[in-house]
Amino acid sequence: MVSPMDWSLIAVWRDSGIPLHVALRGIDLAMDTFQAKSSRGSSRVSTLFYCHDSVMSEFARYVEAHVGEKADTAAGESDAAVAPGAVAGEGLEKTEVQQFINERIKEVKALAERQTAGDRELDGIDRVLARLGEINEDIEKASQLDFEAIEHDLSILDQILVDELETLVPSERLTEWDRESKKELRVYKKRLPKETFQKIHQNYLRVKLHREFDIGELSLFHL
Repeated sequence: MVSPMDWSLIAVWRDSGIPLHVALRGIDLAMDTFQAKSSRGSSRVSTLFYCHDSVMSEFARYVEAHVGEKADTAAGESDAAVAPGAVAGEGLEKTEVQQFINERIKEVKALAERQTAGDRELDGIDRVLARLGEINEDIEKASQLDFEAIEHDLSILDQILVDELETLVPSERLTEWDRESKKELRVYKKRLPKETFQKIHQNYLRVKLHREFDIGELSLFHL
């Protein structure tokens, strides 16, 4: 179990292209360091932010170690050798992806019906539903799935969905979430680059919106 803020940090690692095995190694090293420094039972780590510097250091080492491999890939080597596990959906079956998308369609349709009953129409919701249906049809026809292209399309649709959901939340609630996020991040603000801080803040609000309306995030990373 992780907090919404920790989940937002995980999303930043994902968006930065950090492979899973690199993130796990960084976490392991951070915890080894913590255990070596702390006395037995005197304290504990309660957030993944403690591991952020270690994860980023491991990723920097990983990138440095693989410099030049992109060129080798162009000569015929597999992309998986460059960044194992970096592509969302790798190893998934077609039926799993279709089921995931169908579940999101049901959730978004339920939201659309609730809003229609309230005499409020949201064009973005209709666009998301139409495109999700098209993606499912394309998957059904495809002999081999392009997970990167699917993830790209889902990412765009998720942003459209989030923008629409934001209009349904009272401004007071949005302000409250904004304060919560900045309060939790305050301790780490000086240690995080401005861009990373902003991404975590935005991801936190994204998670809040999805949970508020009980709609899963449109990303294969959640499969």
